[in-house]
Amino acid sequence: MEKFKIGDMVETTEGSMQHIPGTVVYLDQENEKYLVRFGGSQQMYYAEDEIVLWGT
Repeated sequence: MEKFKIGDMVETTEGSMQHIPGTVVYLDQENEKYLVRFGGSQQMYYAEDEIVLWGT
């Protein structure tokens, strides 16, 4: 785990937030999920294989 760091700009590879840039704000090591914040208040947890660095 820890492919991404807090502060990294990422985008999801599928789902309703696909291709929308977000920021990694938390790493839940126990559940192996990243909390990604989109815009000012919307945030969701994603597995490492559900997100990629933004613009790649």
